[in-house]
Amino acid sequence: MSNTPYKNKIINQTFFKLVDRNSALLYEDVDFQKCVFDNCALSLTKDCSLRSTVRNARLTNCEAINCGIGPANFQDVMVDGLKTNDLLILWAPLFRRVTMRGKIGQLKINIAAHHVDRSETTQLLFDFARAEFYSTNELAIDISEGIFQEFDMHGVPAKLVRRDPETQVVITRENAIRSNWRDKLSSWNDYWPFVIDLFLEDEEEDIILVAPKGKPKKQFTELLNGINELCEIGVAIR
Repeated sequence: MSNTPYKNKIINQTFFKLVDRNSALLYEDVDFQKCVFDNCALSLTKDCSLRSTVRNARLTNCEAINCGIGPANFQDVMVDGLKTNDLLILWAPLFRRVTMRGKIGQLKINIAAHHVDRSETTQLLFDFARAEFYSTNELAIDISEGIFQEFDMHGVPAKLVRRDPETQVVITRENAIRSNWRDKLSSWNDYWPFVIDLFLEDEEEDIILVAPKGKPKKQFTELLNGINELCEIGVAIR
């Protein structure tokens, strides 16, 4: 995170139906505290050159209601507590020195840049941009202190993610395609193999499995036990 102070502090405000589309805007030096984003949209675009950037920003105990987040570029951003009314999807974002910590709702980070248009014409430039962006070894995102209700992330190399090795483990493609590990799984451990199968349908080299600490204790324990078993048989890496 940047040590630069935030020039703008916004507290206890609700933003309704603010839409950023094809704007290539820069949002920076802003500190949102206890704000609500209701039916807002950030960086909705199918043009890689028109993605917006969020830089040197912090959200503390904010809420997102029915929001859309397109392929924005996030740099030096802190999210410390974020309530979601449903699954909040980020479409093909880029992360550099981003931290997500505290209680965070349901979050999915996708490779796809658009929720409908999955054509190669649209997607290819975003794929090239992502590969170039992550070609350095800078920290992309820190999720080690995130208390997620649900978390699924694609498109971010595991080596650039700071994580909690006890609850957030790495699956590499090399390990996942081995033929014998499924025979060693307990019959109750069926969720994570399903997730791994979805991972194998894509072209990613690795993925991070997260046992969400924000789930009810019984569900969290079951998911964590499943991750522990994957580690014990040598498929997952702490």
